[in-house]
Amino acid sequence: MTTSTATATATAPAIITQTNTPPAHGEYWPGQGGRYICTIAASLGLAARHLIASDTEAEDLLFGPSLDVPGACSQLDGPSNTAALLATGKDHPAAAWAAAHTADGHTDFHLPSRHDLLMAYIYAPQHFNKEGWYWSSTQYSRNIAFVQDFEYGVSGWYSKGNGHRVRAFRWVHLNP
Repeated sequence: MTTSTATATATAPAIITQTNTPPAHGEYWPGQGGRYICTIAASLGLAARHLIASDTEAEDLLFGPSLDVPGACSQLDGPSNTAALLATGKDHPAAAWAAAHTADGHTDFHLPSRHDLLMAYIYAPQHFNKEGWYWSSTQYSRNIAFVQDFEYGVSGWYSKGNGHRVRAFRWVHLNP
């Protein structure tokens, strides 16, 4: 599979009013670019937000080179992790694929954080492939990053040189 190089952008997540009721967990949210996973409460400086996962995915993408990327260790902030990975100028195929994803006119997708993938496993595992692992944007060290399995719910840290599945995620911030 050919990957394209994406550049880090500061695209702000969409903001919707709280009167826009999301669909049931796992259902496609028309106009929002994917399946509604859940609503995440504000925490650790991040605003309350709806979590959306793309319907499409890539297979067998590498995370990237053995490189400790400052700013790509957040357990919660996928957009910041993704921007940090892309800002290195090195090839990060999983992050580049997610950041380049577009759907329903939205271009603010990112490689999900460890927390984003855990929420997807809890709320909508039936919409993810049961074979293989999914990359997150959360790295642990220069050599390993977090992955999530959707068959048994197992998660762990794998070598950045392995090929795994990728889904693009986006946040829709709630209007305060």
